[in-house]
Amino acid sequence: MKTPLPSSQILLKSVLFATDFSAASMRALPYATDTATQYGARLYVAHVVPIESYLLGDSQAVERLRLARQEAESSLANIVRSPSVARISGTPLLDNGDVWAVLRGFIEQYSVDLLVVGTTGRTGLGKVLLGSVAEEAIRESPCPVLAVGPRTPDEAVTRVQKILYASDLSGDSLLGAPYAFSCAERFHARLTLLHVMASLPESPYLDAQMARVRLGEIVSLYSPLATAPDLLVEVGSPANVILKVAADLEADLIVIGARGAGAVARLASHFGSIAHKVVSHAHCPVLTVGGSRAESAGRLPTATDATPIGR
Repeated sequence: MKTPLPSSQILLKSVLFATDFSAASMRALPYATDTATQYGARLYVAHVVPIESYLLGDSQAVERLRLARQEAESSLANIVRSPSVARISGTPLLDNGDVWAVLRGFIEQYSVDLLVVGTTGRTGLGKVLLGSVAEEAIRESPCPVLAVGPRTPDEAVTRVQKILYASDLSGDSLLGAPYAFSCAERFHARLTLLHVMASLPESPYLDAQMARVRLGEIVSLYSPLATAPDLLVEVGSPANVILKVAADLEADLIVIGARGAGAVARLASHFGSIAHKVVSHAHCPVLTVGGSRAESAGRLPTATDATPIGR
């Protein structure tokens, strides 16, 4: 008989809040500060100056970049001095370069356990969903990503009461389970496990029963929660079903674990497209958890030259 895993095994020691200073990105700041406070984690506030925007080949390029860094440093300092960040001694990080490459370097360099980003939810044909940086982060981040979309409350929910964990039951999708159970235990929240069947199978009752059994097996891996988790199996578009169930439950947090070969991946060209729709329309933050890509050390972008500023 397997010994249940303690749900509280997830520890967040380092949280990275990435911002471009836009209103959309700053909406995520309360969620970053509250999470860092709840877990007693170190908070980093990061901005990356996209160097390609300033190097246009003319003699003023270097000066424009210098001024951009100076302005960014001032904006970061203002954030760090704000009461919510100052009380937990937030550390500002600034560098220039490819935005996602630098952010990923920060994640590796400072052993970040959670990346927090705010998104606009904008869509457009032929455009990278969620914006290139947020989409890359959701697909490729070595750590979980808490995405705060445009429909989430301006103020972070101080007490998470209802959590929805959506899984396609693939191997990668199960990586989200420890986070869902850990949050449910920490906040004494009601947890619902959801599996979405992409289309109606030939034997819907049997397939639904099998999926429910699989969800039950996930529950059995963890120490019992104060309230037994609810198990749901639905049929339809994964993103649409996740959004509907989250709305019906009035969920305070959605956890999605999938970058693998299940229904979510089969219906979308990439994991980010499912997350895009969920984040864009959800009325609560979305925590995405998936396996890191296998990359050699030589291919992994780093930010070894970047150091905390103002310290």
